[in-house]
Order: sequence, then C-alpha cells, then structure tokens
Amino acid sequence: MPQHRVLTDELLAAALGPEPRPDLRARAPRFFHADRFERLVRAHPASPYILYLPLFALCCWRAGAALELPAMLGLLLAGWLVWTFVEYWLHRGFFHLPPTSPARSVTSFIVHRHHHVAPRDRDHLVATPIYSLGLFLLLLAASSLAGAGARWALLAGSMLGYLAYEAAHWHIHHARPRGPLGRALHRHHLRHHFGDAGHNFGISSPLWDLVFCTWRRGPVPEDSSSTAP
Repeated sequence: MPQHRVLTDELLAAALGPEPRPDLRARAPRFFHADRFERLVRAHPASPYILYLPLFALCCWRAGAALELPAMLGLLLAGWLVWTFVEYWLHRGFFHLPPTSPARSVTSFIVHRHHHVAPRDRDHLVATPIYSLGLFLLLLAASSLAGAGARWALLAGSMLGYLAYEAAHWHIHHARPRGPLGRALHRHHLRHHFGDAGHNFGISSPLWDLVFCTWRRGPVPEDSSSTAP
C-alpha cells in the first residue's frame, strides 16, 4: 500500500530522508503515481525553445515597429540583464528554500533538490512548459513597468537571456564547454553542486553572485566532468 495517494514512496524517501551525494549516473525518482501528473514535471530539452522562440520573434517585431535599432539593441541588453537578476533570485530565494517542514521538504525536492541528487537527469534538466510559461508571465509583468514601446524589447531581451541560461545549463551538465567563458561557467556552477550549494547561484552569469557576495572560487572538490560516464 503506497504511503500517499498522489506521491510515490520513492519521492517521499528521497525528499524526507538524508540528503544524498550528487550522483552523475542517477535519475530522479518518479514523483507521482498518475502518469498525467508525472508528465507535467518532465520536459524534453527542446521544449523551452519551441515555446519561447516564437514569442521572442513576436516581441522583436513589436519592438521594431516602435523603436529605432540602437534603442532596441540597448533594451535587449537591458532585458538580458533583468533575466540574470531573476535567474539569481529564483535560484537562491525559491529553489533553495530551507526544507523546514515535511511539506516544504517534499516541495523543494520536486522543484529543485532532485536536480542536486541527479544533476544529469535529462528529463528534469530544462524547465517544464508550466514552469516556462510561469517565467514568461513573471518577465511580462517586469517588462510592463517600462513604456509601451520599450516593454517589448525588454521582454525579448529577458526571454533571450532565459534561453541562454537553458543552453548554458545543459552544456554544463552534458557537454565539455570550450573557451575560457564556457569553462569558467562550468566550474562556477559545479562548485554549487559539488562544493557548497549555498553559493554560486548564478548559472548563465556570476554577476549577481559578485554583487551579493555569494561567489566562491576554487577547484571543484571531486571529479564532476560533464562528459557522459
């Protein structure tokens, strides 16, 4: 007899038991008994691009009709910066909420802690469509604070930043980054996984870790190569 009508025993054991070490060969446990719920927490790696690229093109078209090219490019960069701030605080403030109760422990495991247990689980690496649409609404609300013409360029820049985050996160865990920037982001994020999960919250950029003093440097404390085992 399952312990819970909705959640699997494997999920409850992982979420409420001792925190395991990250395992590059592990897969996250099944979360829900019902397939219709389980599909909601798994995502194909291409899903963010399928959802966001048409929206990005639409926003660029709307911005281009209202702005000169230099202003549009500047606002695209500003939107990208907005995304890096959102990325940092979502990761630090929401994904790493302290599991101070059983309910919060299970919630935090479903939302993010499963990724620390199985950092290379392909089904749980990119944001699900529901998460992605939630992010879009958040970015839309933030960009709406700007003027009518500027909001579309800001929204486009923030969406482009989000897609860059998804690409960077995927390559950190499933490719061997090339170039000094790729290798630096790779080391920065894997220190968060294999060193101290309370630091290095930025994934596509370490900027806000530097601003808010959560940046840590040093070697990754164990072999965490991103190439397949």
